Amino acid sequence: MNDRSTPTGHEALAGRCPPVLLTTVRRLFAPAGPGRLRCRLRYTVDDPYAVALDFVVDAGTGLCVTWVVARDLLDEGTRGPSGEGDFRVRPSPRRHDEAGRVRFSLRRPDGQVTFEAELAGVRRWLDATYALVPAGSEHRMLDWDALEADLLGRD
Repeated sequence: MNDRSTPTGHEALAGRCPPVLLTTVRRLFAPAGPGRLRCRLRYTVDDPYAVALDFVVDAGTGLCVTWVVARDLLDEGTRGPSGEGDFRVRPSPRRHDEAGRVRFSLRRPDGQVTFEAELAGVRRWLDATYALVPAGSEHRMLDWDALEADLLGRD
């Protein structure tokens, strides 16, 4: 039963902006291509289980390659190895003179690409997404009627 005195879903978030992180990532193990790219991490309450990583491959045109992954997979990957299949995340081995890093890898049959970002920035950004939509409450953000209509091909 929904208590109307306690706002849920989008009502509870009125006036709060979803967090965005703009950072620089380093491409690892790359024989050619740019060694560093801008990356925008986005979160939206319209897709509360997912996060988007936009890799800016051409700053002049704004061309991006976007990976959409589970928020909890990325969260777990900041603490230890996470993911199976195409997308994997893990903290990088730490050297004495550098800050903690996190690695994102996309594996496909035709190759693999791995990027490394500052762990603290990604962690702060993830914490902000969980402040906006706590773990376990994501289902409250979904419009189940609209999802059902979309799945069944109704208008």
